[in-house]
Amino acid sequence: MSVTRALVTRNIRIFLRCKSSVFFSFLSIIIIISLYALFLGDVQVQNIKNFIPNGIEIKESDLSWLVNSWIMAGIISVNTVTTTLGTYGTIVEDIAFKTNKDFLSSPIKRSQVVLGYIISSWILAIMFSIVGFLVFEFYIVIKGGHLLSLIDFIKVILIIGLSVIIFSGVLFYIVSFIKSPSTYGTLSTIVGTLIGFLAGIYIPPAALPKYAQVIISLFPVSYSASLLRRVVMPDPLNTVFKNAGDLAIREYSKDWGVVLYIGNYEINEFIMIIALLVIGFAFYLLSILRVMRNKI
Repeated sequence: MSVTRALVTRNIRIFLRCKSSVFFSFLSIIIIISLYALFLGDVQVQNIKNFIPNGIEIKESDLSWLVNSWIMAGIISVNTVTTTLGTYGTIVEDIAFKTNKDFLSSPIKRSQVVLGYIISSWILAIMFSIVGFLVFEFYIVIKGGHLLSLIDFIKVILIIGLSVIIFSGVLFYIVSFIKSPSTYGTLSTIVGTLIGFLAGIYIPPAALPKYAQVIISLFPVSYSASLLRRVVMPDPLNTVFKNAGDLAIREYSKDWGVVLYIGNYEINEFIMIIALLVIGFAFYLLSILRVMRNKI
């Protein structure tokens, strides 16, 4: 255990001192915040107003609370992926510089090396995601929103933990095929750019063609985002739409990915959690088989 702990500490230190890894980890978040600051925030505000009957006044602070809560859930879900991927840059560097062979030629077990990579990714991704959540929650409060309850805080942290652990397994398997830092950098750029689209964060699912809506509804990161939105958005939703009725809430929730559908079938929380667990188990199993075949 002391060897694994030492490897975890080493991997964390390498990640934190590598500016490019940290940058690529936050690339998608920078893109999301920039787009919403420029125009997407106004698009959503106008969309919300379209659900409200004429003559009903809505406070700007309440609109801001709803929009920012929606954005926060998306950013956190994306961060659980991009930060995890960023931490795995250490694997690529170790393969490129043959450091992994040095490990394996020593008394260190292959399982300890692998656990060092995975556990360090869990720690870093969960830590960065929770810090991001707390910062965004503070921003929501100073912009006129309300603080989440203690129970909702705990739910958000549990969803963050679940998401990181699941996506860590998926990304470990993918990264195990990468042999050069340049390929890894390309992968990080592609993931950082596309993940917002695939998770329905840049554009509301309802604005996309049917086939794109199905892709979003099947994409695991969308499940993470939806689970978070179901926790952080009920209060602002009920506040903004209190005079518009439940139908307006349902329509908005469907259009903006708070609730996910495949056709007319609503994907509930239980199904999303089970799907994430199955995906995580499958990719961890594939990773174990790959490691056993001495591919990393």
